[in-house]
Amino acid sequence: MKREIKFRGKEFETRQWIEGSLTTYPKHYPNIILVEDAEPIPRETTYVVLPETVCQFSEITDKNGNSIFEHDLILIHDSESSYQFTVEVLFHKGMFCYKNKACGFTPLWYVSDRCEVIGNVFDNPELLKGSK
Repeated sequence: MKREIKFRGKEFETRQWIEGSLTTYPKHYPNIILVEDAEPIPRETTYVVLPETVCQFSEITDKNGNSIFEHDLILIHDSESSYQFTVEVLFHKGMFCYKNKACGFTPLWYVSDRCEVIGNVFDNPELLKGSK
C-alpha cells in the first residue's frame, strides 16, 4: 500500500502556501522541501515555513477531488436534507476528523463524498464564525 505523505505550510517571507515533504531541526523553523521533476536530475527547493501553519495531508479528497489537509475548512452537505455546516479538519487520537457537537469527533472519511474544501483557518477564519 502506497501512502501519500505530504505537508503544507506558509512560506516565512512571502506567506504563500508550499506543499511537499516536511523536515524539522531542533531550534529552527520547519522546512518544506519541494521536489520538481527535471531532467536529468530532479530539482529540490527548500522553503522555511511558519510553524503554526504546518498541516498534514489527510490522504482524503473532497467530493470535487481536492486534497483535504489538517486545519482546512470543509462545508458538509447533509445527505438527508438541505442542511449544510462548516467545520475545521483536525487530527485527533490518530485520525483526521471534525468536532461534532452532538457526539464528539466524526472521522473525515465518513463525510468525504459529501464535503468540499472552502478554505482554511489561517486564510479564512471568518468562515467558522457561527459554526462553532
